Amino acid sequence: MKYLNRKLWRDVRHNWTQFFSVFLMAFLSILVFVGLQGAWKGLDTSLDHYISDAKLANYWVQATNVTDNDLSKLRDLKGISKVSAGTRIQVKQNSHQLIIDSLDHPVTKLHLVKGTAYSNQRSGVWVNKEYATNHNLKVGQTISMRYQGQTVRLKIRGIVKSASRIYFNGTQEYIAPNYSNYGYAYVSPQTLTNEFHYAGGNNLIEIRGNHHQMRKAVEKIFGARLVAYYNRTTLPDVSSALDRVGQIRNLSYLFSFIFILLAILAMFTTIRRLIEDQMGEIATLKALGFQNRQLSLHYASFGLLVGGAGTVVGALFSPVISWFVLSTQQAMFSIPHWQLSYTYSSLAVIALVILICIGAADWSARGSMRGLPAKFLRGETESRVHHIWLERIRGWRKLSYACRWAIRDVFFNKSRVLMGIVGVAGGMMLMIAGIGMPQSINHLVEQAYGHDFTYSKRLNVNNYQQYQQTNHQNGQWVQLSQAHYSPDDGYDRLLMVISKGSSKGDYVQMKTIDGHKVEDGGVYVTQGFADRANLSKGMTLKIKTVGLSDPIKLKIKGIITSETNQGAYVTSKTWQDAGETFQPTTLLVGKGAKYDKSAISSTITMNSQRQNAERFVNNLMSIFALIIAFAVLLIVIVLYNLGALSFVERSRDYATLSVLGIKRNELRNLTLIENLITTFVGWLIGIPAGIWFLGEYVNTFSTINLVYSPYINWITITVATVFVWVCSLSTTLLISRRIRKLDMVEALKGVE
Repeated sequence: MKYLNRKLWRDVRHNWTQFFSVFLMAFLSILVFVGLQGAWKGLDTSLDHYISDAKLANYWVQATNVTDNDLSKLRDLKGISKVSAGTRIQVKQNSHQLIIDSLDHPVTKLHLVKGTAYSNQRSGVWVNKEYATNHNLKVGQTISMRYQGQTVRLKIRGIVKSASRIYFNGTQEYIAPNYSNYGYAYVSPQTLTNEFHYAGGNNLIEIRGNHHQMRKAVEKIFGARLVAYYNRTTLPDVSSALDRVGQIRNLSYLFSFIFILLAILAMFTTIRRLIEDQMGEIATLKALGFQNRQLSLHYASFGLLVGGAGTVVGALFSPVISWFVLSTQQAMFSIPHWQLSYTYSSLAVIALVILICIGAADWSARGSMRGLPAKFLRGETESRVHHIWLERIRGWRKLSYACRWAIRDVFFNKSRVLMGIVGVAGGMMLMIAGIGMPQSINHLVEQAYGHDFTYSKRLNVNNYQQYQQTNHQNGQWVQLSQAHYSPDDGYDRLLMVISKGSSKGDYVQMKTIDGHKVEDGGVYVTQGFADRANLSKGMTLKIKTVGLSDPIKLKIKGIITSETNQGAYVTSKTWQDAGETFQPTTLLVGKGAKYDKSAISSTITMNSQRQNAERFVNNLMSIFALIIAFAVLLIVIVLYNLGALSFVERSRDYATLSVLGIKRNELRNLTLIENLITTFVGWLIGIPAGIWFLGEYVNTFSTINLVYSPYINWITITVATVFVWVCSLSTTLLISRRIRKLDMVEALKGVE
């Protein structure tokens, strides 16, 4: 084995470019899978530690009034360990919105960043870190707040984070955190009474524990007083972070599966090409007395050495990718401590890639070791030629010689052609998914803020009845509330009751699958909600919301294609005809609309919503860009290797045809025709496969509140097509250059 080991290192030096291709494929396979795993598992571990240390509540209830009897009933539920009531109010701080919670004995422990810990006996205010950072607020500083016409000044006692607000939006009108306009804070019950002069009752409950029918129990206890019920799965401030773990994990598995599949193809073709170049050496070694087992171990060591080196280097560099992906998420999620984490599946994938490299080398070598050495040395390894069924078709002889040769070669080398088709189809899949995902998310932004809604501003009105008496209608009213639907998918969802627009038109323009707008006479549900709850047009839907003791029944009149605000829409007339009161809090107005600013508690512009959504997209764009970059590199290597393998396998054919008088331009045409056939078939398969893959890819980012739909236009298909065809056809140029350098004597000679 000493001589074989020397040969191994000599081969590595002489064929380093081919070995580097295998090394790069093994490196990229591990880098992508392990790198993404370190990110999602790291986010998962960081969240678990934070949630565990903070003793995060399991349930949150908002009600118009919370009594001691309500708390007693909740504590008596099986599995409930702690219940705490508090109050939530919203105030203005320099035209910005602060949501203030006052809790006597918080269930969720606040994480202290600076200052003193929260105390239910001490005056002052505790402000969240991100809002404080955006507005340069510091411990000891006094801030002024406006609440119900009065100014309240409080000293900042501490800067905190809350595990119940990891992904804090401030309002459901934004899909990403907006700390420049929204923040949260905490004050003691004593401060709430003495400084804010709050005289109402508690309206917020935090609950720790697990009860198998908690939603049903809460609805029974609070009845018409229930405003909203959340658990960790439905509270957006928590669920968005937990969902992101699953999104990146699914992305890791889904994308890595295709990526590693193509990488396996590249590694196999490269090692096979490398070993087939050494068929003469294998025969010589056999003639010198080396046994098949020794040669098999020798060539398997090719895969072990190069594949092992690639996987080890990929594993060493994977934390760079993990930290890169995690860093893109830190702007969105408020977590005190971030860390990387990995699972044993990383070791399994590393072992799999090494075994594939070893197996590819061993398989290729075994095929070259069958038979007597003399046969290989004399060049008697050509496959037997036979006719194909296409030759029986009338008109076969009318095809050019190049076409006939190329078609017959396709049938004689099915495995090579199949690998080429798989490579091209896989390339199309990766490119369509890589380009289509950002397009799909950007399409959601364009659809939501410009097509579904066309207002300029959303105004939050203090008192609808009073505003109606003193102002003319100059917009479109919307009533927003959480509702329990039946049948549903187990989650409370948004109910939007919309009035008829003013003379300037409606600002709610979303349409159904059939192309109709929201009209009187029924309820309209969004497609994401309908799919999850198995709802369809014509079904009867029960709706129970705040203030209702018994649900109302409405027939589903249409399915809306909206991707945001998953829930239901109903007109104010339909709502009132059902016997309910229309009590909107939001007024949608157009550009240049006049309104009474003194009656408005907050204003949200569509432009700010669009910018917020674009920040959300940009937060994910770096991940998509990383995936696209890896996909481009992988496709180039795969298609290059397939082209190089084709040349190695047919070098003797090229030499024979050249000796028989076929010119080199004609030889190039032969390779071009076969390449066109392979690329065309792979391209045809790759388009529908890419569209399917994009749909699966997009679904990994959908949540109960946001539903992403795959969006593909001619630009996506064109860019993916041009790239894959250019990469594939460039192999023809590669082969034509190698044909010019082909040594005819070397290719045709037999005995050394």
